Amino acid sequence: MLQIAACLAGIFFLLVISEILGRQKNLRGDPQRKFVHITAGVFIAFWPWLISWRSIEWIGVAMLAIVLLNHRVKLVDFHSKIKRDTYGDIFFALAVILIPLITNQKIFFALTILIMSLADGLASLVGQRYGQKWRYKVFHHNKTVIGSMTLWFVSLCVLAVGVLFAHDLISFRAYVALLLALPPILVIVENITLMGLDNLAMPLVVLLALNLAR
Repeated sequence: MLQIAACLAGIFFLLVISEILGRQKNLRGDPQRKFVHITAGVFIAFWPWLISWRSIEWIGVAMLAIVLLNHRVKLVDFHSKIKRDTYGDIFFALAVILIPLITNQKIFFALTILIMSLADGLASLVGQRYGQKWRYKVFHHNKTVIGSMTLWFVSLCVLAVGVLFAHDLISFRAYVALLLALPPILVIVENITLMGLDNLAMPLVVLLALNLAR
């Protein structure tokens, strides 16, 4: 019970910090949303070593209920400064619920959430900050070359380090194949999924690839 309380308190603390930064206008719009996306995702990735799978699922259900409510009554202001429709927070919560239902490998859960939070979050921030001169469109949505390359590079780094901890499950040949094939696939998935659906699609693709490699 103490570990569950710590997990809930950690998420609440990150939301409070985000809200304070938003009210002080240090973070607004996408940077504020990505702050929560990255920090909460990194924290959640290590939950399997703290609490049970069932606890993670129920916390995910609570997260889903809260973000659905937030879309109606604006408990926390993530979206008012974003100039597009996005439901990424909903799909994020769905990923936290579904991944424990599909796998019981702690390292697989960690890798899926880390790639979704770190790679996707940093790709968005770097792309918006440095990539505006090299842009392309997918389904009438702007993408940046630098953002896509950031997604590829961070995914590669997370896999290169993280899969080493699954050496008893994944062979060296499969490890190399994952490093070569999965990051570019994730870039494609991120490009073709809209309105925040990548927060669910990317973890599912990573989990599928890890299970195939296994």
